[in-house]
Parts: sequence; structure tokens; C-alpha cells
Amino acid sequence: MRNKYAPGIAVPRPFLRTFAAGLSLLTLRCLLHVLAAHHTYANVLLWNLPLKAPSSSSLGRFIRLSTTATRIAGGVLGQRLLHGRAGIDWQPVGDLLTEVLGQMKGPVLKLGQMASQWQGVLPAPIISALASLQNRVPAMAFSDIERQLKAVYGPDLSAYFQHIEPDPFAAASLGQVHRAVSREGQALVLKIQYSGIAAICAADLKQLRRLLPLGRLFRAPAAQLEAVHAQLTRSVAEELDYAAEMQRLQRYHAHFKGCDRVLVPEPLPALCRPGVLALSYLPGLPFAQVADASPALREQLAQTLVHWLCRQAFELGELHADPHAGNFAYTPQGQLIAYDFGCMQSMGADLLTAYMQCYRALQAGSAEQLEGGFQALGLRQPGTPVPWALYRQLQGLLGPLIQPAAQWDFAASGLHAQVQTLVPDVLARLGSLQPAPATILVNRVLEGHYWSFTRLGVCLPLAALLEPHMQAWQAGAAQ
Repeated sequence: MRNKYAPGIAVPRPFLRTFAAGLSLLTLRCLLHVLAAHHTYANVLLWNLPLKAPSSSSLGRFIRLSTTATRIAGGVLGQRLLHGRAGIDWQPVGDLLTEVLGQMKGPVLKLGQMASQWQGVLPAPIISALASLQNRVPAMAFSDIERQLKAVYGPDLSAYFQHIEPDPFAAASLGQVHRAVSREGQALVLKIQYSGIAAICAADLKQLRRLLPLGRLFRAPAAQLEAVHAQLTRSVAEELDYAAEMQRLQRYHAHFKGCDRVLVPEPLPALCRPGVLALSYLPGLPFAQVADASPALREQLAQTLVHWLCRQAFELGELHADPHAGNFAYTPQGQLIAYDFGCMQSMGADLLTAYMQCYRALQAGSAEQLEGGFQALGLRQPGTPVPWALYRQLQGLLGPLIQPAAQWDFAASGLHAQVQTLVPDVLARLGSLQPAPATILVNRVLEGHYWSFTRLGVCLPLAALLEPHMQAWQAGAAQ
């Protein structure tokens, strides 16, 4: 393509596609990080966007995100010029992001769900607004949902259900949930995938695929970037596969059936259909509001959460990998309820061993062992300088918190703010580090539940709780 500003220089079309994709998909993530770093936003005009069905075209989603980013950028500049940083109004950014992401649905909405947990990083009004994305996004009309149900159950829904609630019990990134009563009188919920959501996910993944060349600017190997994209594509495909999710629910329900600390919905195979999951109804109190619970109940829930994570990894060899607060609830008796088993991560022996090696290295203060752990996880580029200084910083931050007798005070540690100080060092060592596909969802779980523990606001003997599970797994692996 000719460059009208410099006629002698040709602009390759792949570059233009990559640049356009970068504007659309990276805009949101960069915006959230800028807000987190600088707490800057403005009161932007024209907030009332019309409600529309989510676009499934790459161009349509690019335009929506880019338009949103432009409005935000203009507001930032205007407010800072008029009022300075201290006078910035935070509420409109949360309202706009919540409205736009809620309407777009799909993977970009999942990013908003993750950002809603960044307490102390993003301003409180934004956190409060984004929290609705966890399970109360704008719902599809029940007439559309009913049409989908009749397509898979037949025109007479009363042959299967006494009643289906028209108003959704919850609505999120890939589908919405409606309470119902079966013909036999059993209370249940129907998890119904949005019509066209596969095309929406494909559009976002296409945008992300176009971004891969930008990763070379950070000296990430092309093969690793391709592997990361392949992993994300597999993860999205698995999350859209309700038949596979039904099997996972059956496995988890059976495994935790005898555990009085964790509750998992039971799938009802006779009522499941393509794009529809029928599950037993397990009501609970919203985990997003767990800070209102008593200190004793919050401590009980925190210990149960550690117990649940360890039993998954060390007994089932997998992890529930969608850890935002909307996927959890609790009972007044202190039981943890886990929902939505669409996004999962396999935890094979090699991956578990590599993470345990990093944990032991941080605990022992051994940079040499940590280098071995990073290599085992695939986080190090072969033949490049070892980032010893970064390892020492990580040990300084995390080592004291995971000593055998240590108590990790999640209400006061502020680890997230301390980790932000490492960003310049990580950027300076990008030539030695690389993205590792196997770690993407595991790190999402670790980050997500760090915020869960922060929300619980407890002081936890984390190392003492982890150690029995790790020792039991190692003893079993050695036999």
C-alpha cells in the first residue's frame, strides 16, 4: 500500500492490520493499566450509548473499543487541564466501561471481570462499577432466549419444565443463567450460551492474532507467541463446549460430594442440550460481598479456599481457572460454592513440579533454584543472561510471606502495589524472559485468588496450609 505522506515508502498491509488490531484489543488493557498507575480519568460527555446486540465482526468490535478509548482519552486531557489530577471524577469511567463491555460480551468482557478485582489498584468507583460485570451484565431479551430453548428442546417447553424464570438469575460474558423448575418439581438453573457467541470469540481471537507481531517489539520469540495464541484459542473453545463442561461438573461434584466445606452444582444430563447446561440450584451469598461477613466466617472461607485449590491441583490434576468473584458464593455456615466450570487448566506432574520448585526456591531464598524453576516453566529464553536481580527482588517480596511459620496478612500486605514496582525491571529483562503457554491460566488463578484473599481480608498461615498437600502429593508421586 502506498504511503501518501512519504511516497517513496511502502506500508505493508500486514503492518496496517496489526496496528488496527493493536488499537482495538490493547486499548482496553492499556487503559486499565494507565488508570491503575495514574488514577486519571475525566467526566466525558455523551455517556448514553444505545443498547445493541453484540457485534461479531472484527471491524465492529474494533470501532466500538476505539471509540470508547477516544472518548476516555479526551476526557482525561480535559479534566486534567481544568481541574488537575485531584479533581478528576472517577464514576463515569466505570459507568462507560461497564456499559460498553457488558454489551460487547465475549473475551473483552472477561478482561473487565478480571479488572474488577484489582482493589487498591484501580479507583474505588471503577471497581464498584465493574463489579456488576461479574454476573449482572446487560441480559439478552427472554424472547431470544426462549427461541434458543425451543430450538433444542422442541416447541413445547412444558414437556420438560414447569416454569422458567424470564429474568436471568445471572448474566456474564458467554451466556446467562435462568432459574427453572423441572417437570418433576426440582429447582434448577439453565446456563444458556448466547447466540452467536462463538463468532464473537472468533473475532476477538482474530484481533489478538494480528497483535502477535507487536510482541517482537518486546523481544518475545515468535514461536512462543504463536503457542500462547494457540493456548488461548484452545481455552476459549473449551469454554464454549458445554458437553465437556458437563463432564467436568460430574467429576468435580463426585470428588467433593463428601466434603462439607465445598459445594459444586450437580449437572442434570437428561435436561442438558447443545448450548444449554441444566444444573441443580445452589443458592448462596455473593462472594463479592464477603467483606460484610464476620471475621471468623471470613477466616473459615479463606482456609476452605486454600483447601479447595490444593485438592483440585494435587488430587484431580486440574484447576478451575475463572476465579472472579461472580463465580463463587458462600453459605452462612461457611461453605464455599463454586460455579462455572467452563475454563479449566490441566495440572500435570511436570507443571506441578515446576511451580513447586519456584515456591521452594522463593521460600529458601535460592536464586539458582528459582532459575531452574523458571526454566522448567518455560519462562526463560535459552542462551540469554540470567535475571539474577529480578530473582532477588521476587524473593524479597514473597519469601518472608511463605516461610513455614509466617502469617500472610492479606488485609495489610499490599503486595500488588509492591509488585508494580518491579515492572521497570521486568521490562528491562524482556530479552531474557518469554511468555509460557502452560502458565497463562495458572497465573490467572493465582492472581485472581490473591484478590479473593484480599477481599476476605484475613491473616493466613499460607505455608502451613499448603505443606500437607504438597508433601502428600510428593509422597504419592515417589511411589
